[in-house]
Amino acid sequence: MVAPPDCPSQAAYITYFNDAIAVLQTESALERAALELGIDSAAENIDYLEVRWAPRLHLGRGLTVAQVIRAVLAGLAAAPLQAMAIVCAMRQDSTEDNIDLAREAGMFAGRGVVGFDLAGDEVQYPIAPHRPAFEAARAAGLHLTCHAGEAGDPSHVEDALDLGVERIAHGVIGAREPRIVERLRSEGVVLDLCPTANWKCKAVPDLTKHPLPQLIRAGVRCTINTDSRTVAATTLTREFDLAAAMGLTDDEIRRCNQTAYESKFG
Repeated sequence: MVAPPDCPSQAAYITYFNDAIAVLQTESALERAALELGIDSAAENIDYLEVRWAPRLHLGRGLTVAQVIRAVLAGLAAAPLQAMAIVCAMRQDSTEDNIDLAREAGMFAGRGVVGFDLAGDEVQYPIAPHRPAFEAARAAGLHLTCHAGEAGDPSHVEDALDLGVERIAHGVIGAREPRIVERLRSEGVVLDLCPTANWKCKAVPDLTKHPLPQLIRAGVRCTINTDSRTVAATTLTREFDLAAAMGLTDDEIRRCNQTAYESKFG
């Protein structure tokens, strides 16, 4: 359930979610996992949490998408902090399935679901076919974010920007292109960076090469996140410690946290 340090790629990293997903196929399991995530997060003095997960990965034992969403929202509502949900579509799913997912997620807008996302293998599955799902999510009143820039070409980050997203999960590889960095800065799009996961996916060769410090100093709005506490084997506290080890000052880390509050969807 934990991706190793020598994980060769994003595609390999993603496979380490499979065992957890396999046991999260009932309403009770989903509700309990969401609650325990909230409890663990509150123990780190986190007072606001946004949880990204893909409901269509939890239909293996007959649940509907609506049942999956309701179960997760019930667990988050019982947690000792404010917690909201971002529904992820998966790149490998059909455009039609993801449009339907966006519309179902929109039925929970204002009731715990605050955003719509796209995740999965960037190299094999491009963003473009899923534009209609993002349009459906926007029409349903959801905020937009997208996983991009953790594998493949820097242009994947531009593809996400072209969807009109407010935030991008990762965007690390886009930092290689000054043109993309300037577009992120000028458009004010937030990068939700996850140092440990970025390294394990090999978006960066090692943590000393992570672009977080350079991005912040270039004026890009950034936040610090865990990606997955289990698969990445980390906590937000550890990610903040890693940011400090990368050379971020206390003021820069505070600025990342302030950006998180300013750009939250809930």
